[in-house]
Amino acid sequence: MTGTDDKRWQVVERQDGLWLPLSRRNLLMGAGGVIMASSLAACGGGSAPAPAGGTDTAAAGTPKKGGDFKLGVTGGGSKDMMDGQNIVTKPDQARLVSAFETLLEFDDNYQLQTTGLAESVSADNPKQYTIKLRDGITFQNGKPLTADDVIYSLQRIGTQANGLTGFAATATMDIKNVKKIDKLTVQLPLLTADSTIPQTLASYTFGIVPVGYKAFKGDVSTQIGTGAYKLKSFTPGQQSVHTRYDGYWRESYFDSVTIIDFSDSTAQINALKGGQIDAMTDLPANQVNAVKSSGVVPLISQTGGWIPICMAIDMAPFNDPKVRQAMRLIVDRQQILEQLGSGYGQVANDIYSPFDEGYNKDLPQREQDIEQAKSLLKSAGKEGLTVDLHTTNGASGMVELASVFASQAKAAGVNITVKNDPNYYGDAYLKLAFSVDFWGTRGYLNQVQQGSLPNSPYNETHWPPSSGEGSNFGDLYKQALAETDSAKRIEIEHEMQKAEYDTGGYIIPYFNSLIDGHSAKVAGLSPSKGTLNLAGFGHGFRTIWFA
Repeated sequence: MTGTDDKRWQVVERQDGLWLPLSRRNLLMGAGGVIMASSLAACGGGSAPAPAGGTDTAAAGTPKKGGDFKLGVTGGGSKDMMDGQNIVTKPDQARLVSAFETLLEFDDNYQLQTTGLAESVSADNPKQYTIKLRDGITFQNGKPLTADDVIYSLQRIGTQANGLTGFAATATMDIKNVKKIDKLTVQLPLLTADSTIPQTLASYTFGIVPVGYKAFKGDVSTQIGTGAYKLKSFTPGQQSVHTRYDGYWRESYFDSVTIIDFSDSTAQINALKGGQIDAMTDLPANQVNAVKSSGVVPLISQTGGWIPICMAIDMAPFNDPKVRQAMRLIVDRQQILEQLGSGYGQVANDIYSPFDEGYNKDLPQREQDIEQAKSLLKSAGKEGLTVDLHTTNGASGMVELASVFASQAKAAGVNITVKNDPNYYGDAYLKLAFSVDFWGTRGYLNQVQQGSLPNSPYNETHWPPSSGEGSNFGDLYKQALAETDSAKRIEIEHEMQKAEYDTGGYIIPYFNSLIDGHSAKVAGLSPSKGTLNLAGFGHGFRTIWFA
């Protein structure tokens, strides 16, 4: 691998500061672009590296096997799924990581590690990677993991007709020509250079599935991954039960894991207090102190997660940039942080990915300006605007954000009706003019892949526009992916962020902490900067146990 900025290929520099940026220099490291391959022993015959981002087991006590772990997860519904490479809601996320694993992994500082299924991922040149699998790993039916499974997995994600979460991230991969070198080695050619490939391979929706795999359609025996727990039963909208896979290549401790949907946080808290569940996602921030007296232990993870208010830029009234700008000027961000996050979080500025080295901190912090908002609405002919804002209890704060924003909007003469819809993630999702959603920690370009391109799987704002400012966003994205000079790439990313800041469809009031709760008998959990609740659901439920 070559590049004008040779520092990109130096070894990892772990960053301990809460708001220090995630550097792609830290992601592609080592001579020849090998990602820490030389620093971690290959895992074979059941021997395993230290858990990625796992807890300090010495501090948490000696792990022990046994017990049936019950988790209450926010959201879910009749469209719940189990797919090793696809999700919509948080219960889907929890099920996926119970059974499926990725080639690379993020640790709790959101740094890439070779603790996953791949012993190494090497950049042969800017347009080709080589993936070397660990030997001795098996799927839950005993079949060995091989290069054929990796090729099938990547090509399944890269087939648009499959409609999988990660499809947009495969746009730079020459997916038809992924090549088997030997039974444990895969060559991944690219159509264009892409510095985000290692991050992509660590994304939890890039789970490795066996050749011939299909999503759950009623037969639990089809859900075979390399993960710690094997699906035993699944009723969408209610719960799924998973039993420990005894042939797993790393340690795991629970006999079984049950994942239960909850649409109401009060019921979730009561179930945790009453011992019906052992842990819950999305403990409301204002309940952190209140639940401690009941023996509930809060787990607070400062992440780059965000809960946006989404304006579809091609749907009235938000197809007028003046209206979008007015709505952004209505927001009192500090008040929202205090009311919703109880101080757990950081004021944001309508752009995402705060841990990325390309995050533009020089954009002026947007402040509430009601008079300017009124002026813009008047200029757009939208005085006294009335509009519905759709939300659901899909993540902590989604419903509350809609309500607080509706209250703040009255000062500008805007009348907002909050629509709390339990079927929000049904057929209408992504077709709404005005909605609230949730996102977790991601690098900037990976987040763009997921939410800000025409072929992104979750493009709530329908960005970019077809003409005018921001219409070159897709071209800039391609340039940034291919740019091997960090300074030049960041310059392009700043131009992209400026376009969304000025005319995009997101209102991002603050970066939220993930706040979860668990009983005192659950050990092994520690805060994480990562994307998923409960430190990646206990890293696939394998690094937690009953004390």
